Amino acid sequence: MGKANIHMSSIFSYAVGIAVALILLAGCKGDLGERLQSGHVLAWHGLQGRWVGQVAPEDKSCGTPTQGLMSIGEKGFGFDPFQSTTVIQGTVSKDGHLSGDLTRQGGDHQTLSVSFVGQAGGTGSDAETIEGTVVSGRCHWKVTLHRG
Repeated sequence: MGKANIHMSSIFSYAVGIAVALILLAGCKGDLGERLQSGHVLAWHGLQGRWVGQVAPEDKSCGTPTQGLMSIGEKGFGFDPFQSTTVIQGTVSKDGHLSGDLTRQGGDHQTLSVSFVGQAGGTGSDAETIEGTVVSGRCHWKVTLHRG
């Protein structure tokens, strides 16, 4: 009689385990890993992370639109508005205001400067966009970045 009770107990435990697993699986709608595998960069700590988007000249004589890439870290940001030709280093304030500039020597020893001023739409990790302006000489570019 003791062996029958142990056998029934094992079958019952096994059946309960399968039932619990089925309930858990049925309760999960969609793929739990989908959000992590979507390619979308999740906001873990404020504005930190990667941002990408369009950099469009306000005047056609200043070039064609490009794809800008910004990386925001703990101590500031690096922004490449023209696809690997210029990197603007800058700071991010607690209220989401970004500003930075780059000054370098060009041909004929003339000084070239490029600056960026922007503002995060939203606060902290709720920010969905960064909008701003790149300025160099007479040219201005409108910048709209999204987490990427």
